[in-house]
Amino acid sequence: MLNWRERRDASGVRYLLETAQDDGVDIQACLAGSAISATALLEPGVTIEAWQELAVIRNLIQQGIKPDFGYRLGRRYHLTSLGLLGFTMLASDNLESALALLDRFQTLALTICPVTTERHPLGLWVFFDERVLPADAQSLVVERGLSGIISLASELMQRNVQPLEVQVKHSAPNQADQHLHAMPYAIQYSTQRNGVLFAQQDMVAPMPQANLSSRFEGERLCTQLIVELDLSPTSSVTVRRVQEVLLESASTLMTSKQVADAIGLSDRTLHRRLAADGKTFAMVNDGIKQKMAERLLAESNISVAAVAQRLGYAEAASFSRAFSRWTGTAPGRWRRSV
Repeated sequence: MLNWRERRDASGVRYLLETAQDDGVDIQACLAGSAISATALLEPGVTIEAWQELAVIRNLIQQGIKPDFGYRLGRRYHLTSLGLLGFTMLASDNLESALALLDRFQTLALTICPVTTERHPLGLWVFFDERVLPADAQSLVVERGLSGIISLASELMQRNVQPLEVQVKHSAPNQADQHLHAMPYAIQYSTQRNGVLFAQQDMVAPMPQANLSSRFEGERLCTQLIVELDLSPTSSVTVRRVQEVLLESASTLMTSKQVADAIGLSDRTLHRRLAADGKTFAMVNDGIKQKMAERLLAESNISVAAVAQRLGYAEAASFSRAFSRWTGTAPGRWRRSV
């Protein structure tokens, strides 16, 4: 189930409004009730919640859109649109491993419906699950995703990647060929799932800019970024600053004095300010480690020992004891339950 309060980059809304503006749609009408202002979208690094993007989509549909709107919208997406996730995908060894990152880091993928990958004898399917969406928003979101994933695949391989099949669950529009200039592929309508099938030879072909160490570092930073987006925006300045330092040094076990030095406070002052917010350093530190651990266990297939190493624990046993203290269960059992 999608968390509609999940925070994400605002690029998706920017692309919606740019495409709407191209079609002469009233931008202010699209933003009505979304708690987003047009001026705020101009600020770098601005984030929104998933429900706000959905509100803009539904407003846009009510204004009336052209049949190929979703496909044209998807073509605006580039690897740079995905930021750190785009860089990590680019460093992958092949297209299959790059596309799997969209499944793993959904929040950073700028999609508001779940994306999954599934192997097939002919290659790899990328599916978009529209069931979390209101009926009026499903077609646009799916078409944006289908078009976007084909564009990203071609950009990753630095050549045209042509899908074997494109399927959508919704029925064909009255003028089904109107999508062809934005989505020049045969589309199968009224199917069981929404997806794109990529050929096996494209999946296993070496990526032009593959770099194992860069991918490893990118995955670590993507996990860190998702945890950072998930942090409470109502936390005090001191709590937020401590969280940021702990995230930046997630692969080490930092003491309160080391964190205090990093933010320009004495150790005593740091503890006093945290206490004024009803927190202790151990509470904040454990909270960050737990979020990072849960993300790594749920969204990757690395071993418990590797998770422990990424979080700064010298031994897997020490990490397992800490994780059991946080969650009441061992990390391996917790992973199997999610």
